[in-house]
Amino acid sequence: MPTNFIMDTIIQSFSDPAKRSSYRHHSVGFKRTVVEQSLIAGASVSLIAREHDINANQVFAWRKLYKEGLLDAKPSQDCKLLPVMLAELPPTSSLPISVREVAAPADGVIHLAVGKVQLRLEGHVDAATLALMLEHLLR
Repeated sequence: MPTNFIMDTIIQSFSDPAKRSSYRHHSVGFKRTVVEQSLIAGASVSLIAREHDINANQVFAWRKLYKEGLLDAKPSQDCKLLPVMLAELPPTSSLPISVREVAAPADGVIHLAVGKVQLRLEGHVDAATLALMLEHLLR
């Protein structure tokens, strides 16, 4: 008995799978704004990311850059340098210093211990600089 085969041909056009769109490029100002919003106490990174239509992982990456100082905006024109005045140091004999020298000076290393604070000096040390450092150390 002959068998009748029916063959149906469906012609469909196949297209290439959708190509990934190009990456979005956000301005440094936008990144800083998003990061600063995410650093507010109680803020949800996930919600902030959704509000801005970005991935939460992207916000965390920007936060890392922000903390490393790599999302700094251009210096503001409002930034001004302030004058600095150096005061005359009192004579070293009037400083209340109870310093113990631990290392031998021949090594070029001085280790000072004042309370819980320690200071290690290597090589040639200028006396005026040392006096200034000790004054701040003993405050």
